[in-house]
Amino acid sequence: MLMVIPGSDISRHASLMDRVFRFRHSIFVDEKGWTELRQPDGLERDRFDDVHAIHQICLRGDDIVGYQRLLPTTRPHLLSDVLTDLCHRRPPRGPRVFEWTRFCVAPGSREMRPRPEGPFLELAQGVVEWGMAHRVDTVTVAIDWRLMVIAMQLRFFVRPLGFPKRIGRDEVVALRMSFNRETLATLRQARGCDEPVLPNLPLPTAA
Repeated sequence: MLMVIPGSDISRHASLMDRVFRFRHSIFVDEKGWTELRQPDGLERDRFDDVHAIHQICLRGDDIVGYQRLLPTTRPHLLSDVLTDLCHRRPPRGPRVFEWTRFCVAPGSREMRPRPEGPFLELAQGVVEWGMAHRVDTVTVAIDWRLMVIAMQLRFFVRPLGFPKRIGRDEVVALRMSFNRETLATLRQARGCDEPVLPNLPLPTAA
């Protein structure tokens, strides 16, 4: 199950979001070694967790097994204000471009090659479905460079914005990734399921 919580609704889901921020801290600080994100309360939050953020949480029962956040690039975001040294060219911005951040999967739900029922593919499809429903066709992202190959196999149209840089224990690269109906079809085929992961979002009809 993929749950979407707009930043404006965080207060209505305070208990779940508290678990989300602890989950993010366990992944990015404790595991990945992004020590600049460490917080004494064990809650990994930043100034971009505001009313404009879109949180997507992958659940299996009551357990959080994956998470990601989308930020509008028409406002300050990570690549524009924090991770600027990852970009050798100015990252794209605009109403059709969002930043895909804090993507993570719980250790017990990871696999070398994403499984059809796993959270990796569900999260990726969640980005595409949300984007297509909101007239967004491009994301910028800072991720482990090894995930770039998987993104291309899933028919994201990938363009590096700079060279990899070590952050904590990761080699992180900034990417521009565009998607369309071919991307969605490839994700559905990889998951072995034509059903949407965000069933309440209307997808645009084919031209």
